[in-house]
Amino acid sequence: MNFSPFFGVFVVLFTLWNCVIAPSPRPELLLEWRGLALVVGGTLGLSLLIYPFSQLLNLGRFFLYAVLLKKNPSLIDIAKDLLAATALKSNESHLYPLCPSKHPFLTEAYQLLADPLLSESDLREVLVKRSFYFKMVYANDAKMLSTLGKFPSSLGMLGSTVGLVDMMSGLSRLGQAGIGEAMAMALATTFWGLVLTYLFFVPLADYTLRLNAEDAFLRQLISEGVILIKRREEPQVIAEKINGFLSLHERLTLKKSSLPQDYWKEAEAAAEKIRKKYAA
Repeated sequence: MNFSPFFGVFVVLFTLWNCVIAPSPRPELLLEWRGLALVVGGTLGLSLLIYPFSQLLNLGRFFLYAVLLKKNPSLIDIAKDLLAATALKSNESHLYPLCPSKHPFLTEAYQLLADPLLSESDLREVLVKRSFYFKMVYANDAKMLSTLGKFPSSLGMLGSTVGLVDMMSGLSRLGQAGIGEAMAMALATTFWGLVLTYLFFVPLADYTLRLNAEDAFLRQLISEGVILIKRREEPQVIAEKINGFLSLHERLTLKKSSLPQDYWKEAEAAAEKIRKKYAA
């Protein structure tokens, strides 16, 4: 599970409460529910006007599974899985689906690798198209979040404008003492609009763009590694080409853990486990 978003949300709420709401002489004015209801309800209504409910539901699933519950396999873990598959011999292609895999796309790639009907060019084309689909999905989610992020601050300004109009129209009735409180309640809607825009939608859209880039890079690593295995390149050659996707620290770690001088004992052991699993 990815704990970073939970910690980030906690830090934002803690800072917002202790630096904005709690020090306020009248914190109940900032927590005025009508302003929050206008911003949230208006944003939801405009979202349904632009996007079908199914897309908003998918966006909610993205927030749950890609932000809160996402497990991020490291590049070095994927590289180790690929190197373990190189220990299989050319007549053991049917064992590829049993190879260790820490990413669903790698699991799919192993299944395609075991298909004798797919040539190297066919395999590359399939992997590229499936990678492009996920890239398009992430890009669409980021665009949706950027679009939805425009509404809360605009609705906050709308609520404040309406509140100021009401305040000015009742100026003679409110008197000088009531002007400050009425203006504070009017601006509370703007407060909630800014909170939702710049503390939720905008960061989440930027996070989606970063996730898109990282996911595309990871899928490229998997695609290149699987194509090299399909081509029956030498394991040492595959390792060096995979190293091009890794940082210096990851390359050194990979060589120390998976490439001992007596020829990849870990990869051979993993291949033997695959053979025993298939035999069972």
